[in-house]
Amino acid sequence: MQCQRTESSARHLSIWMGGIFFVLFIIGIIFIAFTTYDQTPEPVPVHILAINDFHGQICQGQKMNGSPVGGAPVLGGYLHDAIDRYGKNNTIIALPGDMTGASPAESNLLLDEPAILFFNSFVTGDWKKTDPETGERVRVIATLGNHEFDHSISDLERLLGGGNADTDIYHLVDPYPGALWPVTVSNVFWAGTDTHFLTPYVIEEVQGIPVAFIGAVTETTKEISEPKNTELITFTDEADAINEQVRHLKEQGIHSFIILLHEGGKQTAYEGPTRETGDLSGRVASITMRLDEDVDVVLSGHSHEFTNQYLPNAGGKPTLVTQAYSYSSAYSDVYLELDPVTKDVTSKNATIIIAYADQGPGLTPDENAQELLDAVNTVVEPLINEIITTTDIPLTRTLDVNGESLLYNIVTDALRWHMDADMSTINIGALRADIDAGEITTGDVYSVMPFHGQINTVQMTGKQLRDLLNEQWTRTIKPDHYLQISGFSYSYDSSREPSSRVTSITFDGKEVGDDELYSIATIDFLASGGDGYSVMKEGTILANGGLDVDGFIAYLRHITSPIHVETGGRIFPENNSPYEE
Repeated sequence: MQCQRTESSARHLSIWMGGIFFVLFIIGIIFIAFTTYDQTPEPVPVHILAINDFHGQICQGQKMNGSPVGGAPVLGGYLHDAIDRYGKNNTIIALPGDMTGASPAESNLLLDEPAILFFNSFVTGDWKKTDPETGERVRVIATLGNHEFDHSISDLERLLGGGNADTDIYHLVDPYPGALWPVTVSNVFWAGTDTHFLTPYVIEEVQGIPVAFIGAVTETTKEISEPKNTELITFTDEADAINEQVRHLKEQGIHSFIILLHEGGKQTAYEGPTRETGDLSGRVASITMRLDEDVDVVLSGHSHEFTNQYLPNAGGKPTLVTQAYSYSSAYSDVYLELDPVTKDVTSKNATIIIAYADQGPGLTPDENAQELLDAVNTVVEPLINEIITTTDIPLTRTLDVNGESLLYNIVTDALRWHMDADMSTINIGALRADIDAGEITTGDVYSVMPFHGQINTVQMTGKQLRDLLNEQWTRTIKPDHYLQISGFSYSYDSSREPSSRVTSITFDGKEVGDDELYSIATIDFLASGGDGYSVMKEGTILANGGLDVDGFIAYLRHITSPIHVETGGRIFPENNSPYEE
């Protein structure tokens, strides 16, 4: 009986031990499952700080919502604050074109070298340093805008590549180092070749994950730039060029794509992170919707507007599209998450940050940028502080109900006077700053007219003049860049066909005759057919009157001080204004 009890106990023990092993087995499975879950890689954060259309705005001078904004020290304070919070290894500064050009005198008179030195400071830690290896190593990537072509190709190559060449300006860093960061543009080629003008893409790794940056500039650059500056290169369709690089890079296993696109649109502004829907319109929208399904973000520029919206790409997937105003007043703060396994972007949003000088990081401006600005002012102040005359009222580019502007009226008067011409005309967009009431300095004029264009006198027939005025409504290039005039008046009927809206043109109290000849003062950009005004090229250039800034300064000295100018008496719409907000 004892033996029987022992055998029974053994059986019970065996069953008990088996149960324990089973429970341990289950616990092990659960442990392994939880361990595996805990080891799932965390997403990699990426912060992109995008500044579009900087235009050499190293000095303060802009306002938004009634407060001062921008300038290199203030913007630099905001950017460094963001870099400190996000970490420099996970932060990239992106520049979607027009870093330079159409700049205020402080940068313009030094050939925009100060603008480049400002962004160099994020790479080296100090604008005076030229060795990236010793600096902060914050990555900067840029593409070109149309205003990078305000001067010759050789001038652009020097601006980016460095060297003093045969310039006669003071170089704050001597020799001038050029841009210490890559510039990518996929749709610009040397004329007659398939050779890219610059590298079509840049690859940056964030914690081992490759992220491709592909640049593109508006295809219309040749039409809106001085023709002689782009003779050696060609511009192709933006979406086609971008997609070609995306396909090439996908074959290499890259799946994260950031586009730096210098083409823009317009949207109703708001505060806070990206909203799911919006009213974004313009060429950036049509380009984005043609982009490869793997394109994640489009950092845009060119239109100087607010943009922050998701748009479907060619694959129907949401693409984040941003733009942050212009002239150093703001930046796009873009946040991405990258999957370490798939190496793709899994999350994306942005906030447009206005760089107010009187609040937030603007109260602690970037000391190195301030040092740069001080060095610039020491050089240029003797050139820009000469008082020319005074004005009792602000001379602004704002258009009245008829489409005239105080500043454009006085500038066109100046061109006509300087060339002793019958008439004059320039395109909206030729002037880049307003003049405040009070003293007018040479620096004010340089800011108003930063392109240093030549004044031409063009001889045209009355019929050619009529065709030119009608071309305001038939062009596809810069359709809001209407003409401003002096020395004559015209009427138009907006209800008529675009090619025949002008109903009358009056000069010296008489209707302009189709076969009569008239001398018209203008800038060389317009004389060569810029902004789509091709009829101008039909005229005969009679004379060259030197630089537009010199002609304007001479006129301001000639007329009575304080200046009196008004709108009215030049453009007579029979229905609505030629300018549409």
